Amino acid sequence: MRPKFLQNFLLRVSLIYFLFFTVTVSAKTWPDLESEKETKIYGSERSAKYKASNIFYDIEDWKDHYSIHALGFYRYYDYPLSKSKTVFPFYHHIQSKKDNREYKRIINVNITKENDSIQKSVFPFVFWGYDTNSSYITAIPLFYQKQSSNQNILGFPILPILYYHNKENLNENQNRYTRLFTILHYETTNHKGLHELSLTPIFYYSKDNYLFLPLLLYYQNFRSSLNEYWLGPVYYSKDQTKEERLFVFFPFIGSYVSPKKEIDFIFPIYLNMKDNEEDYHINLFWYTKVHDVNADLATNDGNVYLDYDFGLFYNLVGISQRTKILKGNILKRNDSNSEKPELKRKREFNRENSDQFIGYQLLFGIFSYEKADTKKHIRLLPLAWFTWDDSSEDEVVLLPPFFPIWFSYVADDLEYKILFPLYGKQKDKNSELVSYLLNFYIKEEYKENNLSERSYFWPFVNVYRSDIYSGHRVLPFYIQKNETNESKSTYKNYTLFSIYEETIWKNFERKEFLIWPLWISYDKIRNYKKESETTIWITPFYYRNQTNTQKRTNLLWFIDWEWRQSNDHSLQNNNQNETSKEKLSHILVFPFYFSDSSFSIIPLSFNFWNQNEFRTFTLLNYYHWKKDGHYYNFLYLLESENTELKYKFKSLGNLLWSIEKTPKELSRFTVLWLGYDYTTYKKTVNFFPLFRIMTTTDESSKMIGPFLYYHSKSNEEMTELALLGIGYYHNETKSDKQYSTYVLLGILYQEKTELERGFVKRGSLWGWLWEYQTEENGYEKFSILKLFSYSKEPDGTKKILGISI
Repeated sequence: MRPKFLQNFLLRVSLIYFLFFTVTVSAKTWPDLESEKETKIYGSERSAKYKASNIFYDIEDWKDHYSIHALGFYRYYDYPLSKSKTVFPFYHHIQSKKDNREYKRIINVNITKENDSIQKSVFPFVFWGYDTNSSYITAIPLFYQKQSSNQNILGFPILPILYYHNKENLNENQNRYTRLFTILHYETTNHKGLHELSLTPIFYYSKDNYLFLPLLLYYQNFRSSLNEYWLGPVYYSKDQTKEERLFVFFPFIGSYVSPKKEIDFIFPIYLNMKDNEEDYHINLFWYTKVHDVNADLATNDGNVYLDYDFGLFYNLVGISQRTKILKGNILKRNDSNSEKPELKRKREFNRENSDQFIGYQLLFGIFSYEKADTKKHIRLLPLAWFTWDDSSEDEVVLLPPFFPIWFSYVADDLEYKILFPLYGKQKDKNSELVSYLLNFYIKEEYKENNLSERSYFWPFVNVYRSDIYSGHRVLPFYIQKNETNESKSTYKNYTLFSIYEETIWKNFERKEFLIWPLWISYDKIRNYKKESETTIWITPFYYRNQTNTQKRTNLLWFIDWEWRQSNDHSLQNNNQNETSKEKLSHILVFPFYFSDSSFSIIPLSFNFWNQNEFRTFTLLNYYHWKKDGHYYNFLYLLESENTELKYKFKSLGNLLWSIEKTPKELSRFTVLWLGYDYTTYKKTVNFFPLFRIMTTTDESSKMIGPFLYYHSKSNEEMTELALLGIGYYHNETKSDKQYSTYVLLGILYQEKTELERGFVKRGSLWGWLWEYQTEENGYEKFSILKLFSYSKEPDGTKKILGISI
């Protein structure tokens, strides 16, 4: 167990070391100022530029450059771009000469000046700084403050549960945000005062936006365009932009109103749905297309109307009425123009665009009569709407007037009669339609394409015929449709369990038949100029496909055979005649498969052949035979290939063993990594760890023993190693005539050249034991232990310990 004073001592030493290390690593640097110190000077150039150089100190002194290095921990530079001083690891100072940049560190106190900005710190505890527009101070982990012309932040970044404050100026508005113990938040502005306030998880408030009380399940949104209220199962919203309103008391009551649709319900009593076209009411007692009894007030251009609706028993009887009770502006009436009686496919007026309106419906809308202002219309399905106005009243017979049972209008170009519910007739210049007993029997005649149509209990039974199409139906059991034109004829038949289609073109004919759900299909394509085809499929038992040249049959998926026609050429009476005869293309009786060029036992063996080759994949063995050779593969564990040019025998893609042979020589023989390989542009003999030799036209390499000796030579470079380069290393390049030699990594001996002035450096222990330098200009220098040095300058000057003699 360590003594307590020793533990304290080690703790302090560790802390000091940590501070020095982190401060040094994190010191401010400017690459443009540091780069001028990295210029490499050696040999005679170094001797000329350094007044003194030994193991204790170096003094550099030449134009605009002055530096001192002493004992490895003191450095002083005075260069063109900057001036710096360092006493490692306690002090560092650098100052730019070209602009306003300066950095100073004393132990862990840092000061950085850059233009108008000053940053200071006692690393890693306190940081502060300022520039022309802002300032900040941080005391980790306790305190943080930032101030600028438009923002002021105060808080505790590491302990945010205590306090945080942010003050920010946006144009002329000042925004303040405060957080206390992370649960109380509030924000104020000059314009809105208290803008947001929350106390988690009790309430959340945002002015002009929302109020939320989670514990009470209450939410209120009071934005200008959208209002929302939520309290437990009750929800209400109103969107001013979309003109939508929604109210829900889940799950019993709901109401939705928009310009296009209205829905309201009381579950499970009734449901109302209304849009621009229809109005539905569903309740426990009956369904009707309009409300059972409903009275409402409506307005239009200052006019006030009383609207009344009545519907009973699935719309068996329906009444709709409008009465003007207060007159305002004059409404554009439907009787502005007198019109001749005519037929309409759709109504052109209704209650909404009328001053006075009354309408009757019977039998779910089969019979309808409506009067709007001076215009009236009547309909007995399937007749069209008959529309007339008061100016034609003397031409119309209507009995009784208030709810007509008998209606008659006869003119030269139009006839319309109704005797409800026995008879209805509609006739114009192009068509005639007569119905008896409502839809029990309907007769239709049209001049276009001479169409004649009969319906019995419409729409269930129907028969029609014209010049181009005809058909009949008995719903829901049977439909027949036929159509003929200049290009094709089509016949279609549909039943509950089948489809039949037949199409005939000039040179093409197709018949299709399908029975479901068993999926029995028949498809016949007949092409008078090309091949025809017939397909029968009784799923999953039977399949048959037949063309002019082949017949294929399948039974239960596992039995399959096909016959194909082949041409037989023979010479008869000196003329070349061609006859056809059928030939079995293939047969499958699972698992056996046979064809004229293959035989398989699925999935054990697959075999294929022709006149020139044979292939088989049997029990994981693959074999391919051709006249000029073969190929064999067993899961790549065993692989053999023989051609006229070469023979290969290998395993795992040459990894386990490999043999390659040409007619002239054995070009490859390897087992694992051992052997030789002459198959590529390079020749390799590998018996590692004994030796390995590789040669090409441009380079060669040789390795002897387990990393004892290595030699590599190319047109550009030569490298020689002994004991992985630890014992001996030599490298030389031909283009720049440079070389370097190391014995025991330079401890025993080192010799190295540089590109300039023919510089050569020799020595031991990387020059610390002894070193000898020479240059082509006559410069020489010899030193021992970096203490004693003798040098001869290019001008003949001799120096001892850097002092001229």
